[in-house]
Amino acid sequence: MKQSAIPISFIFRRVQSLTGFFLVLFLLEHLFTNSTAALFLDEGSFFVKSVTLFQSIPYLHVVEVVLIGIPIALHAFLGVRYIITGDLNSFKTDGRRPALYQYKRNKAYSWQRITSYILAIGLVFHVVQMRFLDKPKKVIINNQATYFVKIKKDNKLEKLSKKMDIQIFSKDEVLNLDENFQKIKLKETQVLAFSKISGVAFLLEVRNTFKNPFMVGIYSIFVLAASFHALNGFWTFLITWGFIISNRSQKISLGICFWIMLFIISLGFLSIWSSYLY
Repeated sequence: MKQSAIPISFIFRRVQSLTGFFLVLFLLEHLFTNSTAALFLDEGSFFVKSVTLFQSIPYLHVVEVVLIGIPIALHAFLGVRYIITGDLNSFKTDGRRPALYQYKRNKAYSWQRITSYILAIGLVFHVVQMRFLDKPKKVIINNQATYFVKIKKDNKLEKLSKKMDIQIFSKDEVLNLDENFQKIKLKETQVLAFSKISGVAFLLEVRNTFKNPFMVGIYSIFVLAASFHALNGFWTFLITWGFIISNRSQKISLGICFWIMLFIISLGFLSIWSSYLY
């Protein structure tokens, strides 16, 4: 008897599930590292060391594309396919379409799709803002690598600069620097901050981002969406791959995933709100 081939849809489902699992691990690491940017936690020293080490990885851009960019793109591509072919039925309707809003898993299914839209927009915004627009620049000064970032000045910045050996230049003071820095357009409320440690420059970038109440709101929503999407997806991953089969194991694991979700939300909020307040 001829054995039938594995359906391509089955393979696609497994690929999306595996890339999703990998991205859950990345999210945990990413939010944990970012949470250490909280300056009341040892002046953010762990964040500085972690980012500095990460920035020293050879062929970093290739590593980011292969280990982060491609899995995200693949997961998103397959996700779009399922969104198009799927249908939400967990909201009340006028009766012309089915509505099974009384079932919790139907609601979770719907929110998994809704948060995917939020994540798609949020990821593009996050990458463009953090990796291109506001990313610290590297220059060579006196034969030594130095990193600088344009940030908004505030009352606590001067105190922080003394603790972390950061050089701060206002709009007028920039005129005394090299002509390449003079071309940088600064507002009266902005300064250029220089550091010989890349992790410090990235810490200032994160801090500056979350000094903006609008960014605090946007990223708080982003963290909530990412955390739900990741842990709800992880729970279905466990079912898909046969790790949890019985109703009892599924119920227990769902509770565990819920508490892990709250934990990573707290990590994200720690980074966002501590930067806003400090």
